[in-house]
Amino acid sequence: MSGLTVAVIGGGRWARALAGFLLHNQRRSQDRITRVLHYRPPRELVRAQEDNRSYADAAQTDIPAAAGEVPDVSAVDSAQQAERRQVTSIGVSELGQADVIFLAVPAPSVRKVLRLAAPHLHGAQTLIHAIGSVIPACEEHPHTTLISHAVGEETPIRKVGGLAGPALAPDLEEFAPAALVCGSRFDEVGAQAIQVLSGHSLLVYTTHDLIGVELSRAGSSVIALAAGVANILDLGTPARAILITRGAAELARIAVKLGAEERTFFGLAGVGEFVAATERRGSADFELGRLLGQRVPLPEALKQVGRVCDGPSMVREAHLLGHKFHVRTSIVSALYQLLHGKFDTKDALLALLSTDIHNERE
Repeated sequence: MSGLTVAVIGGGRWARALAGFLLHNQRRSQDRITRVLHYRPPRELVRAQEDNRSYADAAQTDIPAAAGEVPDVSAVDSAQQAERRQVTSIGVSELGQADVIFLAVPAPSVRKVLRLAAPHLHGAQTLIHAIGSVIPACEEHPHTTLISHAVGEETPIRKVGGLAGPALAPDLEEFAPAALVCGSRFDEVGAQAIQVLSGHSLLVYTTHDLIGVELSRAGSSVIALAAGVANILDLGTPARAILITRGAAELARIAVKLGAEERTFFGLAGVGEFVAATERRGSADFELGRLLGQRVPLPEALKQVGRVCDGPSMVREAHLLGHKFHVRTSIVSALYQLLHGKFDTKDALLALLSTDIHNERE
């Protein structure tokens, strides 16, 4: 096994936690990781869009700078802060030095960041993304796009992977027990993910179901949002269990239409991540759901959360995909109505937890 040079692209908390964790692994085993590089894209590339025409756009606007791109390196404690300062900061032209690149930027910024980096990338590299969303449709690209597809369209890299699972940024920062699943069509990508990420506190598993892993991670923001709404009314653990399990089934039906494997949604990448995302600790979309449950308007709720929330835009995309594929989406539809102001909190919650279908496989 030869050591790999690893780069992280992104300036948010998840990117910083990932860079710090990789450096920790590099120090413990230099035969696995030779260098850890960190590239922070220009602020204007990862700044939220200014278009406020819909709630999906609002989910990416008016967020303080700390939400998606914090230029200085901070950490939970002084030990983590000191460690992260040892990560080598680089310019975009130096990305070609990396064997494995981890992409962790807001979904609306993915194409801009990839286009900036593309001239410095090459086909021998691996890119693994850790982005909890899909790329919403826009005028230039009128259809919802998976992150892995955008990587193929914008760069020469073909060995692409995605990460999902019960591992939040605080878990990496504190070296708490956690797990990730790396999905990729290439066995080499999974092997590289294990080599650089696995350690005493992080378990890494692999699957060939890249699309399932991507959509599981994207779907976690939807479930977290719903759980936040339920939590504010103090309905307890059973309500959370219903949202996680039925939400997994609902999102899996959509994902299968896009080429995913259903079983991925009922493993670590799906239910595993949903459980972590619906905890009060660390989930921005869960906190957003709590605020919406208190009837705080979406723009104001986003300001109060102060971090990037993928839930509103993912609700919209899942709602559109459900209609496109004629898939039943009770939870997604209830959230969609809530975000459009067509439900009050109580009615939205009842819709989230009610059904006229009593066969669990439907």
